[in-house]
Amino acid sequence: MKSGLVREIFLMALDSIRMNKLRSSLTILGIVIGVLTIVGMAAVIDGLNASFARQLESMGSNLLFVYRFEPGIHVGRMPEELRRRKPIAFADAEALARSCPSVAAVTSEVQFFRFMPPTRLKYMANEIENPQVYGASHRYLQIYEEYTVESGRFFTETENLNKREVCVIGADIVDALFPNQGALNKTIGFEGKKLMVIGTLGRIGKFMGQNRDSRMIIPTGTFRKFFPGVDDVILIVKLHSGVSLKKAQDEIINLMRLRRKVKANEKNNFAVFTQDTIAGLYTQLTGAAFLVMIIISSIGLVVGGIGVMNIMLVSVKERTREIGLRKALGARRIEIRNQFLYEAIVLTVTGGIVGVVCGILLSMLIKSLSGLPIVVNPISIIAALAVSTSVGLFFGIYPATQAAKMDPVNALHYE
Repeated sequence: MKSGLVREIFLMALDSIRMNKLRSSLTILGIVIGVLTIVGMAAVIDGLNASFARQLESMGSNLLFVYRFEPGIHVGRMPEELRRRKPIAFADAEALARSCPSVAAVTSEVQFFRFMPPTRLKYMANEIENPQVYGASHRYLQIYEEYTVESGRFFTETENLNKREVCVIGADIVDALFPNQGALNKTIGFEGKKLMVIGTLGRIGKFMGQNRDSRMIIPTGTFRKFFPGVDDVILIVKLHSGVSLKKAQDEIINLMRLRRKVKANEKNNFAVFTQDTIAGLYTQLTGAAFLVMIIISSIGLVVGGIGVMNIMLVSVKERTREIGLRKALGARRIEIRNQFLYEAIVLTVTGGIVGVVCGILLSMLIKSLSGLPIVVNPISIIAALAVSTSVGLFFGIYPATQAAKMDPVNALHYE
């Protein structure tokens, strides 16, 4: 088809839409909702994935994790064998550091958590609610490379072994408890206990929606003295540079089986996993959210497509005499068909463009209200526009074909 004719047909389609603005706007509403969902949710998911990957990398690339459960285990649906597993011991950290050649450093980590009433840290009249309170070894900063000591120092092995009542606190705790003064050597209250601040951490932001600047770290020995019943320990293992992950895993598994007295014919009653395992689990979670997004957007697109087909059938009926006149003047079937097909595509592409703009605005609104990281991926925009064009093509074929098949004589006599 000649380019001039294509342009003429395209302009006729635009004129038809302009003549029925309200009807056209209502018709493309479903397309707008579908595309808006795709672009907005894709921006949120891509932002979360990118943020998670960056922050996982910031921990270092040669880490292993030792825990009594595999990642992703749902506590409420645990089989009996899993429920009976004993926790990882604090002493396992020192055993791994001492006996595994591949291991450079190990820290045990355990978190204190209470929902009701909320946990509070206090200093004089100031307090902060629900801080993240961790017991960890003196090697903590060797593992978590993204943390730095802003002022003061981290606690020592001696302070850990002697259960000294000291702590290192994050930037948000400093801001809340010591807004106009230094935090070092001050004593803060926690669960009826007293802890002296010996160090503060530099600000690093959030990870998986968790504010890491409201973290307080105390020695594991002190933690066990304060909370003897809290023993859900995880070990974070840093490997020597260049060591094979498989070799290190085998070393750790063999030692842990010996320490936990696992028989040769029995499965491991613990898990040793990598950062890739955690990343894979996270990808599964975001993938499930992406699937829900696709389902929701598909409903909107189908509804919009049906609306386009309906409005095009009405348009064909209303313009029967116009079709007959055009055919009498020599217009071919393909030209009549393309006129209505282009009109349907213009409708859905317009809806797609509006949906893209609304989706970007929605993602920016989500970012401003929730603080979630947002990444608007050009691929998602291109995909959304391609889908909206395809919807117009698919749902516009039938009305366009009906228009093209009209008999010119009957069409001219149509009232």
